[in-house]
Amino acid sequence: MSVGANKSLEFIRTRLEPLLTAHYALAEKVVIRRAAAPEEGSSSETYLLDIAISRNGDTRAEKLVLRIQASDFQVYQDASVDRQYAVLEALSRCSDAPTPNVVLLETNDQTLGAPFFLMECIDGRAPPNAYHSEGVLSEATSADRESMWLSAIEKLARLHKTPATELPFLDRPSLGPTGLDQEIAAWDEYLIWSGIPTHPHIERTRKWLDDHMPEKKPTSLAWGDARLSNVMFRDNRCRAFLDWETVSLGGAETDLGWWLYYDHSVAEGAGIPRLDGLGGRKETIAAWEHFSGRKAEAMEWHEVFATWRFALISERAIMLTEAAGGKLPIGPGDHNPAVCRLGELIA
Repeated sequence: MSVGANKSLEFIRTRLEPLLTAHYALAEKVVIRRAAAPEEGSSSETYLLDIAISRNGDTRAEKLVLRIQASDFQVYQDASVDRQYAVLEALSRCSDAPTPNVVLLETNDQTLGAPFFLMECIDGRAPPNAYHSEGVLSEATSADRESMWLSAIEKLARLHKTPATELPFLDRPSLGPTGLDQEIAAWDEYLIWSGIPTHPHIERTRKWLDDHMPEKKPTSLAWGDARLSNVMFRDNRCRAFLDWETVSLGGAETDLGWWLYYDHSVAEGAGIPRLDGLGGRKETIAAWEHFSGRKAEAMEWHEVFATWRFALISERAIMLTEAAGGKLPIGPGDHNPAVCRLGELIA
């Protein structure tokens, strides 16, 4: 589920250096020394930038992240970078949850061919998607892994305490009366928009979700892509939450369900032994409840909802990749682990 970064350093330099020179107060010149794609893929075209800011004879080095709005390879229906920028800007003001500071937003496509934003690059390491078998978590000791996992859960619980009133632009009353109603409706729209083939597990799961709807429907912040591979760590502590394309007011449990589905998919679901120190389902829910100070509601439903959403997204990514002549390690339908997992969960 990634897109390739295909813009040259010279192209980025030519287009962005004047904009950055004007942005930084009293800067005589800003030079982009390096632009590279991150190791892990992203649903947006992404570059890590090394820049040099010259001012009064001194030169200061900084690192930025450039996120360009997806267009050709559009996994998500709403690919707008301005909403992501607005969320990060608001959280920097009203929450102590770890998020990168934003630098600037360009909403037109005249500079880079699509809207984009720049944010600070957090110093640290993010686990790869297959974090139970490689990367920073697999290299750590069991005790350090537990510290990183608990730090991320604690910060996630802290994020969920952000008042929804601080993010009014996320409210979409035309889709439903509560944030969770709106999130369900948004993914119903996504299913139609995505153009993915129908599958019995996807259809039956949607009916199951209606038949087992939670009594409590929250309107509260959900990160949207809550998983360890989107957490930046340094010194065994959570330093930042990354990737905000699917942020919503669907509620904390939608994040927790997503965390649990993804963790299962890269461990037991992939036949990979779970790393010592990384809590499983029971431990993760208990840790979140401890840090949140409340019980997690309707978690069976939220795990199914998360798996259903992941199935839709992965089916869309597979379809786009194959249409472009590429191939992912997984296939569509019965060859998609997320779709197969749906059959297991609602059996």
